[in-house]
Amino acid sequence: MSASPRIGVLGAGGRMGRTLIQAVQQAGYQLAAAVERPESSLVGSDAGELAGIGHIGVKVAGSLADVLTDC
Repeated sequence: MSASPRIGVLGAGGRMGRTLIQAVQQAGYQLAAAVERPESSLVGSDAGELAGIGHIGVKVAGSLADVLTDC
């Protein structure tokens, strides 16, 4: 059996980004990263809370480079 895909969402704070975060969770996949503009006030917030689905332990990053260093 293969591992569940790890998915990242860029523009996590926008309407589509929030919807994608919800869809990833509902599908049972792992949200590996959520990214927003570096100057966004949303950086550091929990992606699940941002999407209205509760705390999921994935913090919104301010750049893709920040996320890739954790891979």
